[in-house]
This record gives sequence, C-alpha cells and structure tokens, in this order.
Amino acid sequence: MKYNKSFVALAVAALVRGSLAQTWCGKNYMSNQSVVPPGGQFVLPAQSVDPLLSFRCAPVFRPYLQEDAKSAAFIVDTSIVYDWIAGAEPISLPSTSGSSSNSTSLGTVSVTINVGSIKTTVNVPLNATKFQIPVDISKLQARKAAYHVTCSATYTAPSSSKSQKFKTGASLLYLPDTNASVTKTDLRTGALWVRPADGKGGAFAPFIPQGFYINFDEYLAGNLTRIDQLKADGFNTIHPIPPYDNLTIFEEVINKTISAGMYIVYDMRSNYQNLTAVAQQVKTYASIPNLLNWETAHEPDGNSDPLDAAKSTYDLIYQLDGYHPISIVLNCQDYNFSPYVDGADIVLHDAYPIGINATFSPVWHTACTPDFGHCGCDNCKGTLYDVKARVQTFKDRLNILGFDRTKSVWTTPQAFGSGAYWNTTPTGQQWAALGFTSFNHGALGSKSFQYPTTTGNVTTIEGTATNLTVIITDIVQPFIVNPNATFTTYDYLGVDAGLWHNGTAYLLIVANLVNAQVYVPWKDVGLGAITNTTTQVERILSVSQNTNATGLNFLPNGIGIYIATPP
Repeated sequence: MKYNKSFVALAVAALVRGSLAQTWCGKNYMSNQSVVPPGGQFVLPAQSVDPLLSFRCAPVFRPYLQEDAKSAAFIVDTSIVYDWIAGAEPISLPSTSGSSSNSTSLGTVSVTINVGSIKTTVNVPLNATKFQIPVDISKLQARKAAYHVTCSATYTAPSSSKSQKFKTGASLLYLPDTNASVTKTDLRTGALWVRPADGKGGAFAPFIPQGFYINFDEYLAGNLTRIDQLKADGFNTIHPIPPYDNLTIFEEVINKTISAGMYIVYDMRSNYQNLTAVAQQVKTYASIPNLLNWETAHEPDGNSDPLDAAKSTYDLIYQLDGYHPISIVLNCQDYNFSPYVDGADIVLHDAYPIGINATFSPVWHTACTPDFGHCGCDNCKGTLYDVKARVQTFKDRLNILGFDRTKSVWTTPQAFGSGAYWNTTPTGQQWAALGFTSFNHGALGSKSFQYPTTTGNVTTIEGTATNLTVIITDIVQPFIVNPNATFTTYDYLGVDAGLWHNGTAYLLIVANLVNAQVYVPWKDVGLGAITNTTTQVERILSVSQNTNATGLNFLPNGIGIYIATPP
C-alpha cells in the first residue's frame, strides 16, 4: 500500500473540523476574539515539611471472575510522601528516622481489608509499594455491582506506645464467569490481560495494545484488506473511527479481525452523551470475542463537553457490562483534567507536535499562547519532548488524584501530517521515538493516529513498524507487564531513558529527544556496573545510535533498545 496524500488531506481536514467550537481547550483562537484566560488548570498539591502516609489499597485485578475467587489478592501501598496528594495523612515516624523515607527502622503497619463478610489482617512494611495480600473472595456472590472495600491501617512506631490509625477505600468488581470476551486490568502494573482474540478460548495473558485508529467510513469500509496489512505489520489492535453507518460491513470488520486474531476498540465518540444510544451499543457489542475496550469521550476537554458527561457514560457502561475497561482521549495539556478522567479507566493523550508552528496557527492566522490560540498541539513546543511531558504529566496527575493504581495512560503516536497545522509527517524514526518516550514514562498501550500512513522502506512509519511491533511484543512487553520488575527513568542532556530490571536482566529503552549529538555514559542510565559491552550488552534495535565501551552515542533523534546483563 502506497502512501496517498489524499488520505492525509481527509485526516487533517477532520481534525480541523473538530476545532470549530467557539473555544478549544477553553481558549479563544479566532482573530475576531479577545484573549480570555481559559481556567480549568490542574492544581498541584501543597508540599509538607513533615512526613505523610499515602495509604492505598486495590484488588490485584479488575474484574475478578468466579474462577479467580480463591486466588484473589489485594495490593497495598504504604508510601511515605511529602506532598498533600489525595488521601495523604500526617504520620509520626521514629525520631531516629529523620526525613528519610528509606529507613529500615520504620517498622510495620497492621492492615485490615474488609469486603462483605470477609476480613483479613496482615502486617505490611511501612513505605512499601505493591505489597500483595491474598484474599479468598469465594464466599462473596459474583454480581454486576462492585463491592465497597474498607482498608484500615494501624501504625505504632518502634519504641512508641501510641497507635496511629488510617483508613482508605477501594472497589472490588467480582463478576460471574462468562465465555464472552473479558479484558482484565492488572492494577499492579496497569497492563491489560486478555484471552486470545479469535474467540476459541484460552488462558488470560498480559497484553500491550499496539494499533491504529482508522476511519471506518472513509478508509476501512471500502477496503477490508487494510486489516490484513495491519496484521502483517505486527499490529494487534484496530480502532475504527465512527460513525459505523454501514452495520453490515462493520460486522464484516468484526469477523475479519476475529479471524486475524486482532482486538477491536469500540468507539462511541459520536453519541457517548446519548445514554440510550450507549446502552443499545453496549448490549449489542459487549459479547464479541475480541472486544478490547470501550472508548467514549474523544477530546471532551478540547470541545468543552459537560464536565460530568464522561462519568455518566462510564457509570452506565459498568452497570450494563463491567467486563471491559473504558478509555477517553484528552487533547488539552491542562484543561479540566480531573473531572474528565473520572469517566475513564484508561486516559489517552493525542498530542501531535511534529511539524507544527508552536507560536502561530497557519489555520486561524493567530498567535498561540497559554491563554489563546489553537496550533494543533495544545501548549506544545513542537518537539518529541512534548509527548514525553504529556504522558508523564498525566501519570503524575493520576497519582496526585489517588488513581495511580486504578487508571492507566496510553499514548497516541502521530502518524500523519503534511496539512493544516502540520507541515510534515513524522519519519519512521520519529514515530518510534514517540512510542519509546511514552513507554519510558508509563504508557501501557499505543494506538497511532491514523491509518493509512507512510509506507515503503524502513524510513517510513509502516516500514519501521514491521520490525518494531515484533520487538515490542517479544522483548519489551515481558518487562513492562512484569509486576515484580523495577523501573527507573533517566534524562541526560535530552536523552530520555527507561530502565526495567526483572531480577535477571535489564531492558533499556532510549530516545534522543533533542536535535543534537549526545554521548551518555552507562552510569547515567543506571548501568554503571557494565564492564564489558561486548558480552554484557545486547543490541535489539538502534537507529542513529550506537554504543562503545563506556556508554551510548546518539545522533539527533537517535533511538535504541538494549538488553543488559552486567555482573
């Protein structure tokens, strides 16, 4: 399939049509409008001089099925923090511990989990994360309605007789067994767990979605071989963009993706605020064997949709289904984040920075500032760094709001351009870098916008994807979905690095986000123990990037994936 610029024209025209509201991200943007601060900014928490306990608990999986009841478990976090994030409470630590949150003399917390008639008490180390507590839930009745869980904690500092008590809540979704599709979320990592998409049954396994948005009416309905091409490129997920006007062909799309073993995302953006229409769609499509998740609000922040609309739809879908998570897409860098994410399990960004003029809109012929204008990527600088910042910002906000366990972030790499706000299309290398920096900052799924994209040799997006998708599945995914793996990020002179350690080996993902040559010593990406690059470092992929005995060399926008096994 050759890249057709008419496809780009249609895609970018649709994006411009989506910008015809009176404001975008709360901002005026037309030449006849005045500057009015948009409001809606996220409020960062105040800092605390004294230590605070961030006590959180959650089931390991959402949902649990009846078949899981005896192996169910909860995870508990007893983190010491110094920001007034959601639920944080003052805690008196031993005087010898000072301000250190890593002190081994902090002692333990007695944690009790109550759900229904079940009560479990376990001692948990203070300042622990992902501490797992088995809880047999087989005495509970499987049902559509979630169970409220009460988690309480009692802490008595060593050499003290005074007890301190803390309490938090959680939600347990415990559903009847079903032969229809189920998508679980591992709340230890945020990763999805699925059965095979072909509907023939099989065990649940962790899964990183790699897919594309594709316009149903314009691109897919008339050419179902595009599903075959995406499958051949190594993608495992397809996201048809509505409307789905021809339901007969839409059913053919579903059946063809089932045969191909690909998952499908059902998109309700056109009518997600019509709860009657939502209910009808859920009842119709909830049982298809390859349904990955529902997507409801698309850029509600950009369009200034009612603040409670996504949450109302979210609540209804859980009443009717519960077996599949719900995603939304946010376009704005900072506009009413909190109320919109109430209506989602998965939060996607769609920051498209490549090829924009970050200060002047070629569409509206007006300037872009934090208070005015629309330049195609809200509050962006027009570099790869914008996506790194957006993913990390969303992750940080979810943690501040208390959703770090229950909501995850996915990414939408830019795979279009050359029209409207964008004067160029990302190269295959840039497209890969957008994905790399997203994984490095916590993204657990990737759906590029949109297909068809550039195709041909390895410098194109589709040419890059053919090899990269296999590497993500075979090499990267096992580290990212491993709840026991440790993870650290590094930034060295504009090189973004993520380092995972599974107890045996390290996975290093690197992307140079600046337009300059950079040298990075091994020690500055957490691998200072390397003594022999030849025997201890395995190159999996690199473009415009290589290694030597002491570190990594990068040309502008260079990328790499390595497995390291230092002594």
